[in-house]
Amino acid sequence: MRRLGTTARMALRNVFRQRRRSILLMGAIGFGVMTISVAQGFTEGLIRTAHGRVLELLGGHVYVEGREVTTSGSLVSLVGDEAVLEEALSLAGDQVEAVFYRSTALGEMIFVSRVRPVSLTGVDWEAEARLVESLDVVEGETHSLADPASIMLPVPLAAELGVRVGESVLVRLTGVAGQLNVGEFTVGGLLGDSGLIGIDTVYADKTYLNRLLGMESRQYQQAILSVRNAAAVTDVAETVAGRFSAHGRLTTRPPSVFGEQADRIGRVGIGPGAMIGSMSSMAPVRVDESARWEGTRFEVTTIHDVMEPLMMMLDVLGYASLALYVVLLSITMVGLLNTFRMILIERTSEIGTIRALGMQRGQVRDLVLLEALSLALGGALVGLAAAFFTGAIASSIPVGTRTPLAVFLDGGSFVFSFNVLSLAGNLAVLTAVTLLSAYLPARQAALIHPADALRTSY
Repeated sequence: MRRLGTTARMALRNVFRQRRRSILLMGAIGFGVMTISVAQGFTEGLIRTAHGRVLELLGGHVYVEGREVTTSGSLVSLVGDEAVLEEALSLAGDQVEAVFYRSTALGEMIFVSRVRPVSLTGVDWEAEARLVESLDVVEGETHSLADPASIMLPVPLAAELGVRVGESVLVRLTGVAGQLNVGEFTVGGLLGDSGLIGIDTVYADKTYLNRLLGMESRQYQQAILSVRNAAAVTDVAETVAGRFSAHGRLTTRPPSVFGEQADRIGRVGIGPGAMIGSMSSMAPVRVDESARWEGTRFEVTTIHDVMEPLMMMLDVLGYASLALYVVLLSITMVGLLNTFRMILIERTSEIGTIRALGMQRGQVRDLVLLEALSLALGGALVGLAAAFFTGAIASSIPVGTRTPLAVFLDGGSFVFSFNVLSLAGNLAVLTAVTLLSAYLPARQAALIHPADALRTSY
């Protein structure tokens, strides 16, 4: 142990002897560590923020939507067979923490001469107290929601329309039977951060929205399940879908819904009301007589399905980060190898002297390896500090919420989330690469014969 301590002190002394070279090498290593740490922190922050935003806006983890075919052959979004749904939910048992029932619609909001497309979400405010608490109300009060005709608008939408809290707006939408309805709402409050992927999500009272959609007050289009353990989301979805399938009530979204109405969805975008239950606001979709059914058929989706397009985007960033990581490690490895080969040449006489004084070959090898490890760890610490500083600066830069990247933003800015395990893994890989790079020069130094080394001059 004493011998190892002496060797470590000699290694540190050698590091400080060549300050300029050590600073340059540590700086290169630190830059690599900073770059990969920032890239990983950025990606992790995007994933966590997007997941939290989707979960907050959609209200849960598993989404069940009902569809029925009317007597006229139109496909509508509606849960009529509640008994089948309740039976399926009972099988999930205690895994489901809460169930919320919502209605949704795509429509157009009108104020004076201005018209804007919106996604409306009808909420039972008494049942969804958690949603009320999570709303970022920047103007107005949540107690205004006691008025059934009250709605909550995002600030950007209110600014585009030129409407203020307390003023009335009109909403034009298509009911479940295909009828065109217009409702009058009062702006009860403005939300600072609402919507997905830059889409305006307007929250309204479910009973009032149902009236405009031509539905009974107690009816709904979606059942949203909040699961206690996020790891059990898939199990809960499979359990519920399995019961629907056993009754012959499980279905998938007909391609014609997106095919025939793609232009309208494209103008509004994908938000909570557009992703789930968007048919209620569209022109009626006709179902061929041979494909019609009776009762309610259900579609089951999860937060993983909603996140899949976002995760595909992030996978590309992850692959780019991995490629960058490999390149930086390769550069580090080559730099360390060349540096210690040069050091070996410069210190041949010195190595011969300490070998003549009694230092064993193993100690010489350890001396070189510890010197390389000191440089790598010193550079890594500098790189981590720079990464945290860069993340803090970048996360304070406002991007705004009126952007296609809104789902990845928290308060209008990107979030950098540094995972301790990922950082520890990076340090472990860097340590292994450092020792591997320095091993060959260290082994060559250990094999130098003292007499030959003392006769060498450069």
